[in-house]
Formats: sequence, C-alpha cells, structure tokens
Amino acid sequence: MRPLLLIGLLCVLLPHAHAESLYRCLGRDGAVSYQSQPCAARQRLDRVVEYRAEPVVARSGVVPEVTRRQPRRYANGSGGNRILRVGSASTASQRCRAGKAKREASLQRLGLKRSYHQLSALDTQVRAVCGGY
Repeated sequence: MRPLLLIGLLCVLLPHAHAESLYRCLGRDGAVSYQSQPCAARQRLDRVVEYRAEPVVARSGVVPEVTRRQPRRYANGSGGNRILRVGSASTASQRCRAGKAKREASLQRLGLKRSYHQLSALDTQVRAVCGGY
C-alpha cells in the first residue's frame, strides 16, 4: 500500500518539478542514471532529489583567504604542485623531466578546455627538449 501511495504522490508532484530536481532512474537491466528530466517510459523512478540553493551573502570588499588546498593526487599521478626550474637543469635527463613537468603544469592550468593546437605545441616543446619522447 505504501509503495502505491508513494508512486501516486510522485506522479502528482512530478509535473511541478523544476530544473532544480535530480531524478534517479532505474533501467530494466538495473542500470542507474541521474538526470534532470523525468524518467523515460522504459525506466522506473527511484527517487527525486530537490536542490535548494543557499542564499548568497554579500560580503564587503574583503577577499576571503583560501583555506582548502587542492588534493595532492591527480588521475595522471602528478602532484600538481611541483615547481621545477628549467634553467637550472644541467643534464639531458633533468632537462627532459623539467620539460615534461612544465607541460603537465600547463595542462593543469588549461584544464579540460584545451585545443588540439595547444596540446601539439606543448608536445613539440617536450620533443625538442627530450629528443623525441
């Protein structure tokens, strides 16, 4: 009886859902998907999560100090916070490592919105320093 009541309430509330709703849908094969639109006919609605934005408090011109640090581990294994001085590298191996570190720092700075041209330019610099890869 309770599941039927819950489904009935959800059917009544679904047309009133806004863009701040997150739908968790279950497929016939058990696959879970999260989406902003109501579940398709071949999916079963598992739950609806409502997003409520916190009110924004306007602060005076003082910039808050950053208290959290970025995580030290990244998917590519780099620490992300290493600084290598390219000019002080003396051996070919050190220059190659410095070039690769400079490329990784540039990739972190560019983020995921980077073009093929930018990636090619970074790789060309590394190939020039390392004599290939």
